[in-house]
Amino acid sequence: MQPVALREIFRFYLPLVLTSQMMTLSGPLINVAVGRSAEPKLEFAGYWIGFSILMFVESPCFVVQQVAATLLSGYRSYRRLLFGSLLLGVGATATTILFAVTPAGDPIFDYLIKTTARAEVLAREVLLLLSPTPIIISIRGVANAIALREKRTGLIAQATGARLFVLAGIVAVAVAVHTSSGALAGAAALVSGLLTEMILVLHRTKTFRRKMRIDRGGPEDQILPYGEILRVAWPIAVSSYVWTSIRPVINAILGRLPDPELAQGGFGVVLPILLLSCSPLWALQNVTLILPESRGDLRRILRFSMWATVVFVVVVVGMTWTPLRWIILRSFFSLSDEMERAVIPALLLLVLEPLFLTTRSTSQGLLIKARRTSIFTSVSLSKIAVLAATGFALVRAYPGLNGVFLGTALFITGELIDGVFYSLKARSLVLGGVLFPALTGRERA
Repeated sequence: MQPVALREIFRFYLPLVLTSQMMTLSGPLINVAVGRSAEPKLEFAGYWIGFSILMFVESPCFVVQQVAATLLSGYRSYRRLLFGSLLLGVGATATTILFAVTPAGDPIFDYLIKTTARAEVLAREVLLLLSPTPIIISIRGVANAIALREKRTGLIAQATGARLFVLAGIVAVAVAVHTSSGALAGAAALVSGLLTEMILVLHRTKTFRRKMRIDRGGPEDQILPYGEILRVAWPIAVSSYVWTSIRPVINAILGRLPDPELAQGGFGVVLPILLLSCSPLWALQNVTLILPESRGDLRRILRFSMWATVVFVVVVVGMTWTPLRWIILRSFFSLSDEMERAVIPALLLLVLEPLFLTTRSTSQGLLIKARRTSIFTSVSLSKIAVLAATGFALVRAYPGLNGVFLGTALFITGELIDGVFYSLKARSLVLGGVLFPALTGRERA
């Protein structure tokens, strides 16, 4: 077997970089519309509180792509994965609607994420508009998994490009007509873009689905037990739940400060910048999940990951430590002086994120590849408990602290915790021969 070449790694990774960049560009683009509303502080808080709740509810849908890419083996497994994903998406959409329009959402806004009454009303409206996204993401995840297994990551990038084009068009119209609510316009733009992306990726992968149907009944087309799907998916889903719950938890912490709209709105400005500048490093998870077949492959991929980290550290420094940040904050988001003062200290922290995210992404990909995902549950639950306890203690002790800085620091600390524990576990699997056991004599030496 030929070792994986740098060119092959780059050809697989580059479309995923473009995909992640275009996906995370959605947040800053939506903020362009939000920041030009009549009351931007309110609109930022309302949109990002609603979006944070949605992210938590739909978080199991985000793992569909990873689980399907790991378990997909033929037409029968595809059908089971698609059916399970649809059930997941429908359940998440129904839960989102309940939280948005019924008293079931009252505990969230009354006790968990405290904010002003008007921000709550807007957040519920945003949540209702975003409610179809879990179904869309679940279907898209299975289609993207097919493209990953076929190493056709370019198809994913093309579909995400179409999503961004539609979203940007709707945002541009909203800005041009001076819509009364940038938050609602942004929510409508996001749903429209996601729907476009799902339709296109389904269309572009139909040839592979047809081939699976033709080859049905072959030696690789085994029936996939639901128990195996659950065994692999459950810990990843818990990890995803915790990762997405960090946003509502941070918003709940910031809601205890004297000016919750400023703290929550400012965090809603910083987080999309963080995700945009570092998102290509998420794609390293798919690289370590799909490409390595030996320790030699893994060494090449880890070296590639190291250099990718260096590149994105430079990108983050350029965006947050240089005068470029003023262009971002003033020209794109039209922030007030008050919000600028709250946001700038948090931006300086972002330089740490690429280091922690690379470690987490590469390690998590290896753990999923080995189907040793149980560690995700224990680490994730411990992490959220530590972050919540720390955050609530700090706002009680120091009510005058910068909430945007605190929220950003907690988010980045969560990535550090994941990276440390996942990398230690992945290293033990590699050294113990669980991953890549068929070694050459040179590799054994």
